[in-house]
Amino acid sequence: MRKSDLAAIIDLNEPDDQIQPLTAARPIGTLPFAGRYRLIDFPLSSLDHANVRSVAIFLPKSGRSVTDHIRSGSTWNMDQITGGIFTYPYMAGRDYEDPKLRARYFDDYLQFLRKSSAQYTIIMGTQIVANVDVDAIVAYHQAGESPVTAVYKNLPEEAMKPEDLTLDMTELGTASSVVPASGNRGHLKEGKIPAFMDIYLIGTIDLIDLLTDASEAPTFKRLPQILREAVLENNANAFEYTGFLAKLNTTQRYFDANMSMLEDQNYQALLYSANSIETKNKNEIPTFYSTESKVTNSLLGTGDFIEGTVDNSILFRNVHIHRDAVVDHSIVMQGSKIGTGSSVKYAILDKGVVIGSNLALEGTPEEPLVFSKNQKVFQPDGQGVTARA
Repeated sequence: MRKSDLAAIIDLNEPDDQIQPLTAARPIGTLPFAGRYRLIDFPLSSLDHANVRSVAIFLPKSGRSVTDHIRSGSTWNMDQITGGIFTYPYMAGRDYEDPKLRARYFDDYLQFLRKSSAQYTIIMGTQIVANVDVDAIVAYHQAGESPVTAVYKNLPEEAMKPEDLTLDMTELGTASSVVPASGNRGHLKEGKIPAFMDIYLIGTIDLIDLLTDASEAPTFKRLPQILREAVLENNANAFEYTGFLAKLNTTQRYFDANMSMLEDQNYQALLYSANSIETKNKNEIPTFYSTESKVTNSLLGTGDFIEGTVDNSILFRNVHIHRDAVVDHSIVMQGSKIGTGSSVKYAILDKGVVIGSNLALEGTPEEPLVFSKNQKVFQPDGQGVTARA
């Protein structure tokens, strides 16, 4: 669609308690994924393919990794003379009983929306990994009768946690409310439940009206609550997404989603469908493989140095796997090093982790070991290792 027809809001203030310590110094949106991407690449790429050129990003408490990754937005064709990427400072933890701060919260949204002059606005998060066709959502919205459209994917009930948000569906296929999976009383389809993808589409004028009314209300409400109430009040159009999807709001889900990229069907469906996923380029040397190295069914970034064995694992940039070291079913982020003769299995190594020589560190598929950023491990008991499902 025309670039002036649609604006976007991406809020990076998403709950991350269950994915610590990986989000101790970054939001979920800049978590590395699949060897070279960040989670924010997925909504930005979807917006790029829909020719969206006006995007508001609401920064988390620690926004340095966000601005470093996005820069001017040129990767997603958003370095525009008019429009572009607009970043707004952290506001999520403020005391909104203060009228001035409350006014500031709504004013940031309202100023962006009014200046965008867009007909529609799409609101997205980053903890859902999917390759979404935004143009298809807009077309579905225009054909529907509700001023609000919510996006979902039907997932098996066993894949859902009780607190995961879902759409309560009516017999007519509209969404009557956004509710936790434990409280969903809608009509299931072939044993599946409509998992909500934290994506809304709404007319910009309608969204401005909702925010203006909320700013004048006696009780403070954040944008997510305002939008969920809009679904309830309007029986929202419900757009069904059918592609690859993973929700990365826990350590276990983050581990499982990355491991799923080692299956070619998932990798191609997510990253190389009709719309490709773009990320900030790094012009670096290729990975070096010594004659003794052995790599099977793994994803490796640029600049890696491999002397040991890598099996069913994901390595990001500039990772060193030294002689006789083994990395098995693990995620190793940028700049990490595995010492000579060490074995690391079922683990997540954040950036800059150093594992000393001749150590054996092993988690399980259900509870991978987690090493925090720049952690150094030189003792056989892996002192300092933390794990969370």
